[in-house]
Amino acid sequence: MDFVIIGGDARFGWLARLLQQRGEGVGTLLREDVDGVPAVDVSALARAKRAVVNVPPGLTGGRLSMEELLALLPEDAAVYACGPGHPARDSRVVDLWADEDLILENADLTAEGALASAMRACDTALRGMRCLVVGWGRIGRALTELLVGLDARVTAASRSETGRNRAVERGAEAVPTGEVAGILPGQRLIFNTAPGMVLDAAALGHCDRDAMIVDLASPPYGVDLFAAWDLGLRAWREPALPGRYCPRSAAQALLNAIDRSERGGDRHD
Repeated sequence: MDFVIIGGDARFGWLARLLQQRGEGVGTLLREDVDGVPAVDVSALARAKRAVVNVPPGLTGGRLSMEELLALLPEDAAVYACGPGHPARDSRVVDLWADEDLILENADLTAEGALASAMRACDTALRGMRCLVVGWGRIGRALTELLVGLDARVTAASRSETGRNRAVERGAEAVPTGEVAGILPGQRLIFNTAPGMVLDAAALGHCDRDAMIVDLASPPYGVDLFAAWDLGLRAWREPALPGRYCPRSAAQALLNAIDRSERGGDRHD
């Protein structure tokens, strides 16, 4: 068997389909059924040339540690680990989250999904709307570029002067993250990408009552949702957006990263 896909959300189901469409032998393990792709049990791992594993590798009630997985695979099998960090220190494990192209593509997909979520919840167009993006990482950059392209009035908050300069170059205004509370009045749509408590109860008290707040950060998150709800604000988290908003595109990004790894990191065919 060429690939066993282990665990994961909808993007991993699409990855199985895309691999099968190009003629690979594929089976799935510890995940929901994928139409047209056979589900296998752990015995299939002994015949697998490659495994693609969501970290942690479990979805349908079963559990399988990375150490158990490696013990079941052939010694020459490759293991593609998908997720921020994995415990294994084994030469067979390829950390796809070390692929900068994949991380950038996921950031772009996350930004697009975040905008789609906000637009569904909004009763007005983004054009001309005052929007705040907190954090100037990959997702913050992608969000700012999309919002500026839609003619929104965008302010980006970054701890670094370099980040603020980059935001201004892209057509946004910029402020230090520590000054966010002072610019919250009038901001209709607020995205947080910073994984630290930026929008706490004190800061949220400066928001207009019709503001919408979307937290895109990883734990420990950056928005006190309970405080926001107590204030009557619409605030919510949007985790794992690529796997929910555009799983087929996210699967193609994973497949591209696997192909780059098998070419030795070469970005070209």
